[in-house]
Order: sequence, then structure tokens, then C-alpha cells
Amino acid sequence: MKLTRKWVVAGLTSLLMGTSAFAADPGVSKSEIHIGSFLPLQGGLSAGANQYKDGLDAYLKWVNKNGGVNGRKIRISFENDNYNPQQAVSAAKKLVDRDGVFAIVGTLGTTNNLAAIPYLASRGVPLIGPLGSHPSINTPTERIVFPISPLGTAHGRSLTEFAQKDLGAKTVAVFYQDDQYGKELMQGVEKYARENGMEVVGRASYVPSDVDFSAQVMSLRATNPDVVFMAVVPKPGALFLREAQKIGWDSKFLAPHLMADDISLKLGGDALEGLYVNLYAAHRSMDTQVVKDAVAAMEEFAPKTAPDYWAFMGMSGAHLFVEALKRIDGEPTREKLMDALETLGDYDSGVIPPVMYTAKGHAGPTKFGFAQVQKGQIKVLKHWAD
Repeated sequence: MKLTRKWVVAGLTSLLMGTSAFAADPGVSKSEIHIGSFLPLQGGLSAGANQYKDGLDAYLKWVNKNGGVNGRKIRISFENDNYNPQQAVSAAKKLVDRDGVFAIVGTLGTTNNLAAIPYLASRGVPLIGPLGSHPSINTPTERIVFPISPLGTAHGRSLTEFAQKDLGAKTVAVFYQDDQYGKELMQGVEKYARENGMEVVGRASYVPSDVDFSAQVMSLRATNPDVVFMAVVPKPGALFLREAQKIGWDSKFLAPHLMADDISLKLGGDALEGLYVNLYAAHRSMDTQVVKDAVAAMEEFAPKTAPDYWAFMGMSGAHLFVEALKRIDGEPTREKLMDALETLGDYDSGVIPPVMYTAKGHAGPTKFGFAQVQKGQIKVLKHWAD
């Protein structure tokens, strides 16, 4: 009896130790890795967020179809945060505390990401692929954060430099969203202009609930700028350009990449003709194997969603997560995942421009491509690697 009890105790101890060694972190089993994402799937950003979700989900299904990663499939759970900071924290807590996810991969929005980061950092949960414009997201001090987007100021700077060097512009007007997103982009415009002999001759702002932009259009047109920089999101940007078209204002307009996705093109129609954008995500016309695979993944697993800006941005965080998983020796842990991400260095996934992940810091892209709307289509003028 004593011998039997001894062997039972030894067996239970071995089982517990084995389980602990195998699943040191939540979300990992012998057959799968469970991750999570919170997104504004309802409300003003829902159109882009749902395409972002489709790109993320399609890429992971593509990976699973092709064998997964090191023998494991990847499962993802999504939560809606309504672009609300409090709901984002609640969504993160549900995913981590109740669902037991291994990591958060692919989130969208500045204020909701900023609200959730302190909680995720306190739990040591990696946040891979947050899309937002704040320095705490794109050049973070928290080790858990691995960004996919450029600083807001970098957007403004890149487009103003393009306007000067490629379009010969000397004066610029700015139409911007009156919040942190719009103001950061405008700061990049102003800094480049100040340092390089250009003049900012006009500024006009809006809030996301605005639907009439006639006053802003008239105000900026009166400044007679060589170019107009638009720090906008799709619907207000499209309405602004339609108003400019209505009064026959024929200037050169420039905007971030999101103004050239399918949503914007449908909203703006031919009013977007000639618009210049910087590229910080791939375009379906790029002749690379990564882009071909991404388009194929969308066609198979999300055929109703265009393989475009939002979908590619959604894929980018998942791509980085998968690449890091491949580099882990032994059983995955959150610490090993972050170590693996920090081995990527100056890494060009082909889905977005290169990120920089090292043990010294994490930064989103600093390089851009450029494109123009021509005959209702996006014409790539310059790849970020050129």
C-alpha cells in the first residue's frame, strides 16, 4: 500500500511538472496557440476595422492551411471595443483573464490602444501590431509593444518632402482632424516646411462628426497653396475633396495611405482623381511573392473584402507574430516571443515597410512608398525600397 501510494504521488508530481513545463504561459497547447484582438468593429471606424479584421483572420487561416507554425495551428478571438478606451481595457481583460490568450495581435486605434497598454504591460502580454499614431505606440517605452505604423509626424514630413522634391511645391495648406491624430500629422508638415524653406499658408480643421466642409474648402482655397496636405480619415477626406471639386478648386492634394483604400475611393469617386498618398502598406499591384500570397489568402478566406490598405495592415501584425513564432526554440512563452521579435532587427515583411525591433527599442516604419489615384485606380509611383 505504501509502495502504491508512493508511485501515485510520484506520478502526479511528474504529471504536474510536465504540464507546468509544457504550458508555462496561457494560450498554448500541443496543437494550437490561442491569441486575441480588440477592434472598433462597430461605430465610425467599423468599415476599416472589419476589413482589418478580415485581413488578420485570412492570413492566419492561410498559415494554418499551410501547416501552421512548428506543428501548431493559430486560433484568434476578437472583441469589439467601439473605439472606446474603457471598453478596450475591458476587452483586453476578457481576452487575457477569461479567455487566456497568449498574446494580443492586431489592434486598431490610438486612444483605445493607449488605454489598454498599461494593463497588458502589467500582465506581461505582448501587443503585436497596434495601429495608431502616438509615440507610445510607434516608438514605445513598454517592452510588450511591437508597432506596425509610422509616427504621425513622419507621415506629414514624408508627404511634405514629396511635395517639395517631386512636385516642386513652395507653399502648403493643411486640412486636419482636430485631435491628436490630425495635429501630429500637421506638426510633421510644419516642421519639414520650417526646416526646408517652405511656407504653410493656411490651416483648417474639422471634427469627425462634421459633414459640411464648404467653409474649410473656401478658407484654404483663398490662400492659393501649391499643395494641400490632408490629415484626415476616409469619410471627411472624401467629402472635403468632393466639395473642392464642386467649386472647381484644382490644386494638388496629398494624404496618408488610408485615403487610397476602397472605402475612400467609393466615397469620393472621381473627386479623388490625382490625389497623392504615401504608402505604408503593400498594394495589390506590387509584383512580389508576399503580396501574391496575401491576395490569394484574401481571395480564399475573405473574398468579399478587397486586398487593400486595411486588410494588409491587419495582416502585418499577424505576419510579425508568425515570423517570431518560427524563431522560438522549444515551447513558446511570452518572454521567448518577445525575445524572438527583438531578433528581427531591420525587418521588411513585404506587407509594410521595414520595422525595427531590437532589445534596445521597437519602432514602426520610417520609410514610405508613394502612389497616385489615376482613373479611379491606385498607381504606385515609388516603392518604399526604391
